[in-house]
Amino acid sequence: MLTEELGELGAAREALARERLEELQALARTYRNWTVKELAHALGRQPGRLVPDSGMPKIDLVVGLAKALDWPVEAVVDHLMKPPSTGRRVSPMSDCANDFAKLYDQSLQKRLELDHIDAIRLAIRAGAVADNPTRRAAALIIESDAHQSVGSYVESVRCLREAIRIEGIAVDWRLYCDARLANMLFMQGQTSHALGIASSVLDYAQKVPDSVVLRTAQLLAHWSRGHVLRTAIPMESIESWRSLAGSAREDFRKARDLCAELAEETDGKPIYFGSFLGVIDPVLLELDAVCDESQEESVVRALLAIVRENGSVEPSLGERKAWAAVALANTVKRFVVDEMQRRGMLEVASATLRAHAVATSNWYFAHKHLELDAERRRFLSGNGTASRALDAMEAKLVAGVLGQVHSSRGNAAEFLALYGSKEGART
Repeated sequence: MLTEELGELGAAREALARERLEELQALARTYRNWTVKELAHALGRQPGRLVPDSGMPKIDLVVGLAKALDWPVEAVVDHLMKPPSTGRRVSPMSDCANDFAKLYDQSLQKRLELDHIDAIRLAIRAGAVADNPTRRAAALIIESDAHQSVGSYVESVRCLREAIRIEGIAVDWRLYCDARLANMLFMQGQTSHALGIASSVLDYAQKVPDSVVLRTAQLLAHWSRGHVLRTAIPMESIESWRSLAGSAREDFRKARDLCAELAEETDGKPIYFGSFLGVIDPVLLELDAVCDESQEESVVRALLAIVRENGSVEPSLGERKAWAAVALANTVKRFVVDEMQRRGMLEVASATLRAHAVATSNWYFAHKHLELDAERRRFLSGNGTASRALDAMEAKLVAGVLGQVHSSRGNAAEFLALYGSKEGART
């Protein structure tokens, strides 16, 4: 009896694996507009041998599918290995242009549910049936968002660049693509390029009729430009940089005002605007301290309170704590003189950024954590104590940052050297 049940379970698993593999192959054919023969050629298989009996393909076929779909390899593996749902499975159906809105909305919903692999899959299906240039660009934007959410910044930027190259997009959507690209380039540390694109969006937007999409583009452009200006402010001798801090603060204030308008106008839908409002205030606090040094103590207290919301540095809704940690680290470096206080608050900021990076694969925050941790390791080495060795999670963070944040690669050798020895050993 038990043997029969195990046999039935094994057969069910194989059937599900075959079905999932067939789904991905059908999706690849739609995405590339290929025949079965063309797909087989791309995957290095005979047309009749695309799906093994076990449903579990060899690694070369997985890699080939990933290339055909423009997915990361891990996304293909995740889809093939995902456990079955409890509900009734629906057989794959051919999509048509009338399905675009449904697929687009489903992709957005999957991203809200943190099912980013399905969000990518649905966005690609939406793009495959899009019947005009603006819809194709919109599908690429939500695909880009989903790639960003799983930490694939390179794929996210690729989607946005592909959307920008499409001819005939509505002007407000084109500006929205540009603004999103500026934000992603900032996250990768490509600040000069991000500044140019964001400024161009803001200049051109003045000539375009108003729309929710246009104001969202302006919001992101102000956010991106504000960050580029903020990161240009040094940690020492900031007096001559206060005018730049004022310009950055003005960008963030405009972003906050636009965000409040959009949140009210859309009645919190998408919830993006409501959660975005919460992340702007911590960044403004950092600039308040730069513009008026007398506010330093109150700013540090306020940022610490945000970081420690709910009695923990663990991530809460949105990125509010993580941005507060970035602002806290910069403010402490600029103004806190007492070494013990300084080290303690930087440890809190670093732990907050690490927790958020681990939970969300946000490589910008991971990069900031590694920079702070590198300073701690140098301090320990200077005191004759070697730093703690790289653990498995930090190995993931180092690999993710070096792979996705271009500006980090100049410090690759230093990162790897700093994480090479064991803490506690006397040198």
